[in-house]
Amino acid sequence: MKDAARERSPRRIATAVFITVVAMLAVVVGVWSYTEFGIGEPAAVLVFVLFAVLHVILPDAVVEGRVRVSLSGVILLAGQAVVGPAGVAIVGLAVGAPQGRHVPLRNRVYNAAQCSLHGAAGGIAFLLVGGTTDPARLQDVGDIVVHLALPLLVADVAQALTNLVAIVAVLRVAEGVPMRPQALTMLRGTGFAYIAHGVIAFIMVVLWTLGDLGPYAAVIVLVPLIVAQWVYRQRAEELTGQQRALEVLVAALEAKAPRLAGHSARVAELSAHMAEHLGLGPQQVAETRVAGMLHDLGQTSLPTRTARSIDLTDEAAVLDYPARGAEILHDLSFLDGALDPIRRHREALGTDRQLSLPARIVGVADSFDLLTSVGPPDGHLLAPTQARELLARRTPDGEILRALDHALMRSGQSVRR
Repeated sequence: MKDAARERSPRRIATAVFITVVAMLAVVVGVWSYTEFGIGEPAAVLVFVLFAVLHVILPDAVVEGRVRVSLSGVILLAGQAVVGPAGVAIVGLAVGAPQGRHVPLRNRVYNAAQCSLHGAAGGIAFLLVGGTTDPARLQDVGDIVVHLALPLLVADVAQALTNLVAIVAVLRVAEGVPMRPQALTMLRGTGFAYIAHGVIAFIMVVLWTLGDLGPYAAVIVLVPLIVAQWVYRQRAEELTGQQRALEVLVAALEAKAPRLAGHSARVAELSAHMAEHLGLGPQQVAETRVAGMLHDLGQTSLPTRTARSIDLTDEAAVLDYPARGAEILHDLSFLDGALDPIRRHREALGTDRQLSLPARIVGVADSFDLLTSVGPPDGHLLAPTQARELLARRTPDGEILRALDHALMRSGQSVRR
């Protein structure tokens, strides 16, 4: 724990420095954009800022950790062809700055700065490849393609890449998350969303400029998005209800076996981090997290004395509670993807490579936490380094062990080998 505390202090300093650099860069890029390209009509800038405020009132719909409908993405991209990079930099500040009252100031500053920065970067790219904010230049279809559609595509890519780099870089600095796996995970999860935002933004710009509808174009385009957000928000609320139901199940387990208090949550977190590091998709990451949370649920079917005295750290023990847990959850269709890891996680330390990757992930995460935080009935715990060495002897799966190292580092722990 002392090693983790010593690591966190330099990391906090590095994070503060990084946020300061990004904020200064956002200011420099915004000022340079204004001096180099000017700014769109103040009235248009004000309209986009008002849409940014609307985004604050109706935030992006997030389902299973992914943004499904993003007003902010459309607003920032469409603004590049209407108010220019300096205008979009201002709109980006409005999009990123307001957050919950309990969000730390540095998080607010960073979010506002990176929204302003990636918006301006897209606007600059739009103009540099021949894009125009002057609809009079668009005389025919060819002009629309050359001076609007293609530049918007380039701007979309520039905006996406700038946003991607900003996010993975701050995760690297603040939490030690490797950049490449995180970047690939984000691209898989948001790549198609950026394409959709580009198409919607193009329609909005055409209606705004060529259709001469002005702000009414945004109303026409954004209202269907707001409806879609409402639908996805209902889905998010449904998932929240499911999560609460799962937490009730975990609470029942911990009431029967108090020494497991917190174990399920820790295994769920480690499992999710390992799954992300190994490149699993968002759906599989979510299922692996749920499997980590519910992997011990079968113990609720055991007599209380057995559940409290069982030695979970004994890999040779033949225990049937994993199968019991899978059977209990069998009729819950939304848990189908988690059943195999729940049923087979105790087999993960063997040499059977036929096990699914989620099962091996949950098994290793479970074993590590049992050895270091739960222990056998006599309460003897291993140091993280000892537990890591023991797991290395029990399983030849180096890839899984490296994912465990990554997950521990991301959780604020370090294992010296």
